[in-house]
Amino acid sequence: MAEQQCACPKCDCSVDAQSIEKDGQKFCSEACAIAHTDGSTGCGHNCSCGK
Repeated sequence: MAEQQCACPKCDCSVDAQSIEKDGQKFCSEACAIAHTDGSTGCGHNCSCGK
């Protein structure tokens, strides 16, 4: 299986079979999966995708 990217628009993290799946898309973290509605500015992987 080819490496896939997190479905969060600004995130560059890769996802795999153990990643969080929501609405048919894969996310690298819960913060990305909820579109950073918790106020987070990143996903916890040295990424500022929530800004």
